[in-house]
Amino acid sequence: MASTAGLPWLLVLTGVIGTRCAVEPHRLLLERWGVDLVLAAVLAAWLPAALFWLKRRRRFVAAASLLVPIALVMPHLTPPLWGDEPYHLALLESAVADGDLDLTNQLDPDRNAAAGHFLAAERFFHSPVLAALLFPGFWLAGRTGALFLLALAGAGVVALSLGPAARRLGLRRHAVGAAAVLAVVSMPLATFSSQIWAEVPGALALAVALALPVAAPWGRVAGVVVAVVATAIKTRLALILFPAALAHWWRGDRRQRMIGAAVAAGGAMLALGAGWILMGHPFGLYRRVHHLLPTDLRQAMTTVGGLVFDVAGGMAWSAPLWLVALLVLPRLWRRGDVRVQAAMLGGAATVAALLHSFEWYGGGSPAARYLVPMLPVVLLAWAELAGRPDGRRRLLVALIPAALLPWWALVT
Repeated sequence: MASTAGLPWLLVLTGVIGTRCAVEPHRLLLERWGVDLVLAAVLAAWLPAALFWLKRRRRFVAAASLLVPIALVMPHLTPPLWGDEPYHLALLESAVADGDLDLTNQLDPDRNAAAGHFLAAERFFHSPVLAALLFPGFWLAGRTGALFLLALAGAGVVALSLGPAARRLGLRRHAVGAAAVLAVVSMPLATFSSQIWAEVPGALALAVALALPVAAPWGRVAGVVVAVVATAIKTRLALILFPAALAHWWRGDRRQRMIGAAVAAGGAMLALGAGWILMGHPFGLYRRVHHLLPTDLRQAMTTVGGLVFDVAGGMAWSAPLWLVALLVLPRLWRRGDVRVQAAMLGGAATVAALLHSFEWYGGGSPAARYLVPMLPVVLLAWAELAGRPDGRRRLLVALIPAALLPWWALVT
């Protein structure tokens, strides 16, 4: 670590000297690529420290030490982008500035192209639960504070996903550390931890569900509570979270399973009722239950092909390591952890619900938005793969540069 301690400072010093140099085009080039030079310096400083922390199983610290700086700098690099973020920021601004959730003061159709779209809903266009969770950070530091909380949530995804669940599966310690590093320096964690979407909270909810102790009654009840909160944030998260919550009760006898099914059903009704109260319908303004049923084979093929191969949003280009994770999902299933199996079934249900959708790419979001809540299972798959001395692990290593490039482009 000591031998590389000076590299970050050397990179920063090169940029500082270059931008003050009057020789063209060197000065303009360094001004143009200054953000990239700073990111290279941050990575050079972060990686040795992260490896040090990971050896001591401090996964949260290792992940947060990179995700938090990226989130804090994002408001200085880009304004709120098209998608969910402007709406949630408008809710937060209204709560702080006006003390209410009336968005007519915050959304001006003349200045915001999405304003008419958002104000078309009689109640809320998106559930305000996510904004409520981010409110403390926004109240203290505006958008920067909200992104700070999301970055901590992203670090929590890494720490919890690779904690108790990894130990239950018997994954090797060095492989768990490798998966933690890959999570932070590849799509989609850093990008969704530095923009306001419901996906990182959804992934955190699944990571919590995988980490809760099922032997304790409070752990089983807490799994349902987590599923209710996640569904109140975004209704489609129920497809992943409620199977995982029900799995907490599945190892018991028939009576315990019946109780678990009743508790989960009650929780689902509570979460759907919250959606009706807040948005007029749990699926929001435009979607209904029949919209989730695939009826067009051509659209289903377009969705699957787009999720994999689309130039802008396909995982083959933006998140190739996710496709490698598919290779070990069968082995992960055979390890027999019922909560992981339930989460995998929930992920399959999520993909099935997308087969009908013309918006399979996630609207104005970064790539593969709807699959991000499955990140805890993908991290376990990477750890499983990293611990196997065969060609599949070499494939994982070979694709790291291809995964790092889109991550770098989207972060900067």
